[in-house]
Amino acid sequence: MLSFILALTLGAATLPADALTSDADSIAVARTERASRTERASRTERASRAERASPPTVPPDSLRVPILVYHNIQSSADARGVRGADLTMRPEVFAAQMQYLKEHGIPVVSFTALVEALEGKRTLPLKAVVITFDDGRLNQYTNAIPVLKKLGFTATFFPFTHAMDRNPRYFTWAQFKELQQAGHTIGSHTSLHVRVDKMKDAKQMHTEVTGSREQLQAKLGATATEYFSYPFGALAAAGDSAVRAAGYRAARAYTGGPWNSIRDRWRLKAVPMTENMKRFAQVVDPSAAAALPATAKPSPRPGAATGAPAKPRPGR
Repeated sequence: MLSFILALTLGAATLPADALTSDADSIAVARTERASRTERASRTERASRAERASPPTVPPDSLRVPILVYHNIQSSADARGVRGADLTMRPEVFAAQMQYLKEHGIPVVSFTALVEALEGKRTLPLKAVVITFDDGRLNQYTNAIPVLKKLGFTATFFPFTHAMDRNPRYFTWAQFKELQQAGHTIGSHTSLHVRVDKMKDAKQMHTEVTGSREQLQAKLGATATEYFSYPFGALAAAGDSAVRAAGYRAARAYTGGPWNSIRDRWRLKAVPMTENMKRFAQVVDPSAAAALPATAKPSPRPGAATGAPAKPRPGR
């Protein structure tokens, strides 16, 4: 309990409430978490409007390889109370988006492949995309992994390490080892899901950025220590410096669009995903986007076949 009190005092109150191990801890962070989620959703919408209004001017050495960001892959019932269209997606919609990539011949490449391309060490196929997941929620394992496996895709997962093996709604270390063996990449999302722009204490910054990397290395090996994702997409110069000092190879932001250059190494731009299929197509396949409806079809009635993998209900 003392560790949670210290974390809250130092500004770590953005830890998702269901990752905590006591009711008192959950109550203490719930209000701050709601405010942070609302702010992130607002920031995502502002970035989306800005990109639609004026296409970005990109450096000549930039690559258009969208980094797609997903969070919860869960049913509408399980998503009740989750704010932000970018924070939850029904399994059948996720399956439809992945199937779109397959049917339209859009290559899925690894995070490492993108970084190496930005470094000038390799070339990537046209229209390539990178798939990433934040937070380490178990519903990613139960609802997204079977789809990725079926289609032969790999992804990069950014868990916050404190929740592993502590809460049944999050991955276990054994599950992450399984993903590594299947070709997926694991990176860091800090230890307690803390906003780096709110951290004033150098020791806390070290614990969250370097400490989470060291824990990943101890549990999963050196290949799990190369990449970092900023919680809530919150950026700060001190965070960039901490990520570089910790020895990460690159870091991913949360918004910004599909273009990146090597100058973006510590704040790689990304695109949060929603259920809007037309927007999805505009991101991954702009030439074909006009033919799609704006939103996905409604969920079928309970018990009806969807073609999506069945979702267990862990921890219930």
